[in-house]
Order: sequence, then structure tokens, then C-alpha cells
Amino acid sequence: MPRTFSSDAEPWDGIKPGGPADFLKGPIVLPSLPQIQIQLQEVIDNPESTISDLAKIISKEPKLCAAVMRLANSGLYKIEGEVDTPSKALKILGFKKAGGLALGTASLSLFKRTDKAVLDLEKFWKHSIACGVVAQEIAVTAELGDPERFFAGGLMHDIGLHVIFESNYSMGVELFKLANSDGYNLYKAEHEMLGFNHADMGGFILEKWKFPRQLIAAAGGHHNPRKIESDPDAMVIHVADFIAQALGYELGISPVIGFIDRTAWDKIGITAEQLMELLPEIQRLIDNVLLILKE
Repeated sequence: MPRTFSSDAEPWDGIKPGGPADFLKGPIVLPSLPQIQIQLQEVIDNPESTISDLAKIISKEPKLCAAVMRLANSGLYKIEGEVDTPSKALKILGFKKAGGLALGTASLSLFKRTDKAVLDLEKFWKHSIACGVVAQEIAVTAELGDPERFFAGGLMHDIGLHVIFESNYSMGVELFKLANSDGYNLYKAEHEMLGFNHADMGGFILEKWKFPRQLIAAAGGHHNPRKIESDPDAMVIHVADFIAQALGYELGISPVIGFIDRTAWDKIGITAEQLMELLPEIQRLIDNVLLILKE
């Protein structure tokens, strides 16, 4: 069923910005970075931080604490026994896993639901979570290390898309309509209207917020041919983004979902057969994590 939009909005002025920085100078509704996320980043980035430092931050936010516990029990991480306390969750997961898990979970609070949205926010959330799960399972299978960072990278990879579409309703409607026109897809429409795409915007925002380098690369590079052929975080999120959409977790913006860069696929080093074997477990984990994070 075709999307319908409000007819009472002012038409977009059609002025193309000079880039992400110029775009953000306008009447932009940029999500506020939660204080707990700033604290998490400081602890994670400090090489002298301990699991106790992380526990102090997480314990301040009951919803985050509960989400970490539920995720620890979800099967997303391979641990033995039931995790029934926050301290046990952190001890079993370890500093890196717990930190990445907490950072990714807290990041979801950036995406606020609004009464007047161009994006289908339900699809946006599901796509982000599915991409995170797929990215993590690819990282585990390909033995790339730190799978939790790929999970967080998948959750955050489309923040630029959210900002572009939800900052200016009239522009978002025009962009949506162009992306659905014959001969267009989302990326072609973005470049024609704005001169850059949502990945460029996402990388710029996360760099501005001083996010970890890997998350900046994942968001900013997942549609950049040079990045997805050289940076492991960008290439994994690029592939996971496509697979998530192919599994049905698409954004509902354009019927064209793009393609996987062959060089990125080859460099990751998993085969089509391995991917097919992963799909039932990936689907189970996506279902679990969607349920957990919705709670």
C-alpha cells in the first residue's frame, strides 16, 4: 500500500546543502546524546577502566541494566548458565562484550518516535537490530574478533538516515518520493537532492560525537566503495545491511535494496554455504533481540 503524507507542510525549498556539516546548520532536530552514553564511551575508551567502573555506570540506569541482563540470556552471546544479576552478567560477558552491548543498547534511545514521521520507524528499528545481529554472527564466523562492536555498529549504522529524513518533513517527503521513482533508489535520490548520502551523514555525526573509530567507520563507510573494500567494520556492516534487507527487514523507502560489493564479501572470507547455515540461528537471534529491546 503506497505511503501517504500530510498535505499541510510547507514545500521543500530545494536548496542543496554543501555537505553534512552545512546540512546540520539548518533547522535540524539532531538527537541528544544521553549522558549515560557519554559516560559509557569514556569508560570504554579508557585503557585503565575495569569491569567495576563499567558496572557503576550501567547500574545507574535500570532499563539499561535489565536490557544487558536479558541480552546476556538471549543466546546472542554463548555463555553457560542463567544470568540472574547485573554483576553476574558483567562478570560473565567481560569488559569488552558488556561495554559494547551497553553502548549499542543505549544508542537505541537516540531514535525517538514522533507523531509526524517520514520513515516507517517500526521498520527502521527492526532493520537496525537485524543488521546488528547479522553483523555479529558474520564477525563470529569469520573470526574477526570483538563481535559486540559489530553488533553496536549494526545498531548505529543508519543514524544518518534517521537524521536526514526526520529533520525536515517536507524534504524527507520529497526524498522518499524520489527514491521510489522509476530509475531511482535511495542512494541516487540522496545524491541528487543533497549531494551526499545517509552514510556520509552518519559518519560525520558519530565523529562529531567522538564515538569509537570502529562505529564511525561502520556508519560512515557502509556505502563507500573504498571503505567497504579496506575497513573490516565498514565491509561487515555493508554485507550485513544487504542480508538484513534480503531477510525482509528492509526500510520501506525504496524497492531497490542494492547489492553486495564482491571485494568486501571475498575479504570477509565466509562462503555462501556458511551464510545459509547461519540463517536459522540469525533469525532466532533477531526474534529474541527484537523482543528484548522492545521491552
